[in-house]
Amino acid sequence: MNKILVCITIQENSKRLMKKGYDLAKSSGGELHILHIRHGETIFETPDSSQLFEELFIYGSELGGQVHFLCSTDIPHTISDFITQNAITHLVIGKPPVCTNGLAPNVFEKLISLPKDIQLCVLDRENH
Repeated sequence: MNKILVCITIQENSKRLMKKGYDLAKSSGGELHILHIRHGETIFETPDSSQLFEELFIYGSELGGQVHFLCSTDIPHTISDFITQNAITHLVIGKPPVCTNGLAPNVFEKLISLPKDIQLCVLDRENH
């Protein structure tokens, strides 16, 4: 069985990633997992965090996904562990914004270079 993991950040645009993961899971009869990993020790960094977490949790649940919120100081390693522990077959991530020096953020670079037998789907950023 295919197991699709969608890695999200706490922003409205994450719904687009979840929808892509849902479409993959639906077309393959697979299982949908949605994961947010907050850097540090708490997921509630700002006053708005809890409301957006709730919205994303509800949306992910409506899509039939299992929603996971974790904290970690090593995000790529935590995602890798999650992939291994849950036998994930597909990973859906969004392309990060380009920094002023032209380099993508460190977490994204580490994620796409993980040596996994996994199908990777990277969605381009939407232009607003």
